[in-house]
Amino acid sequence: MNIKSLFKKYIVPHEINIVDMLQEQSVATHKMIEDLYACFIKENESGCDAIREDQHQTQLLKEKNMNQLLNAFITPIDRESIYRAITQLNEISISVKHFVSEIKAYKIHGLIEYKEIFHLIYKASKKLKDGFEALDNENHAELSQLSQKIRNLTDEISEEYINQMVKLSHEKDIQKMFKYKEILSQLKDIAFKIHTAANTLQDIIVKMD
Repeated sequence: MNIKSLFKKYIVPHEINIVDMLQEQSVATHKMIEDLYACFIKENESGCDAIREDQHQTQLLKEKNMNQLLNAFITPIDRESIYRAITQLNEISISVKHFVSEIKAYKIHGLIEYKEIFHLIYKASKKLKDGFEALDNENHAELSQLSQKIRNLTDEISEEYINQMVKLSHEKDIQKMFKYKEILSQLKDIAFKIHTAANTLQDIIVKMD
């Protein structure tokens, strides 16, 4: 590393644009949820095909954002909160990836019977994206309410998960019961990751006040 590079890295303050970083990553994460819904509820092949590219894109953004955070001299809020937001958005993508891998292993194509859970996940993901996109909005009280709406949606997902598990408990085909129990657990995990990211979004909102 030459003198100019050393000076630029350690002497000249470098501040990252946290809002742009997290907005871009949240948009890419929601795109993956959109394609998940299109693939398994609308049974749209283009949605299924897009998920692989979504996985690649979200991973690239996670790595880019993490590098920017590591190289930043100044951050508008504490690094830990930014780190959590980056990793938790990425964990949503990882959960979707695991879900798709499991579905492929079971050779299942449509999941219309779980449309309500998929719909609630889609709504919660969209609100999470909207929340990160509105971080530069001065109305932080409204954003805080949005975080609560996301948590309410994930609570609804938990209730629907229980309803579907009760129905599944009456299934006489043990192999089918096992497969669909795992599918429901993976969907619940996606919802949990969205819930966790919503908590971090609210934490960032509080610290930006």
